[in-house]
Amino acid sequence: MRQNKNRLLLLAMFFTIAVAGCSSDKTTDILKQDIAYLKSQMADIQKSGTDADVKISGIENKLHHLEDKSKDLENQIFNLSAKVEEGPIIELPAEEKPESPPQLEEREIPPPPKEEIISEPPKIESVPVQEKKGEDELKSLAGLSPDELYKKAYNHFILGEHDKAISNFRIFIDNHPKNDLSDNSQYWIGECYYAKKEYTAALSEFKKVVVKYPKGNKAPDTMLKIGYVYNELGDNKSAVKELNDLIKRFPKSNAAKLAKEKIKNIEKGK
Repeated sequence: MRQNKNRLLLLAMFFTIAVAGCSSDKTTDILKQDIAYLKSQMADIQKSGTDADVKISGIENKLHHLEDKSKDLENQIFNLSAKVEEGPIIELPAEEKPESPPQLEEREIPPPPKEEIISEPPKIESVPVQEKKGEDELKSLAGLSPDELYKKAYNHFILGEHDKAISNFRIFIDNHPKNDLSDNSQYWIGECYYAKKEYTAALSEFKKVVVKYPKGNKAPDTMLKIGYVYNELGDNKSAVKELNDLIKRFPKSNAAKLAKEKIKNIEKGK
């Protein structure tokens, strides 16, 4: 009985060892297969990495090549633009030295005969035609009636003939100083210079109206225009003062209304 039990134990041990051996062989095969697979994967990765490196290096080479070409093109363009600015260079042929002319024998040239000096008769100074015409015109204007002369001068102003208007208005004042239209004539002389943008002259002429005709019908309009002239000359302080004086002296006049508007514009910087 004991011998049979021992035999059974031996068989069981052998079977266990055999089974264990078989299982270890299978595991080894699987491990070997896994290692082989990993090695192939690593080889592929290394290969792909190498290919990528090759591609990158190729692209870099191309970029360097393109950069070199770009620099060459920039240099060519710069050189062309410089040539255009300087203009074409034209090579001129070498100058040929002219042959010296044959020397002529020097001969003495006799002096020219003396001309007889004929004395001219003295010139008689004549009065210029234009000056004489101007004198005649002044006489004809002075011969007009005050109304006719004033209308003639005012028509010159309306037509923009300011120099003629100034001349005619001055003739009116000289010939009719006490006429009711003399202050108007002086006022329109100032307006002529104002229209010509000769503001200093205009200021002088307008002030004559205020001084000579302080109670005349043109006094409010004259003070208004004096304020305007100061504004044109850049003296806004004097302009506002003159316009305020106008408003105080003639508060109900149309000129006073315009003076108020002008003061507002000056204060706004217009």
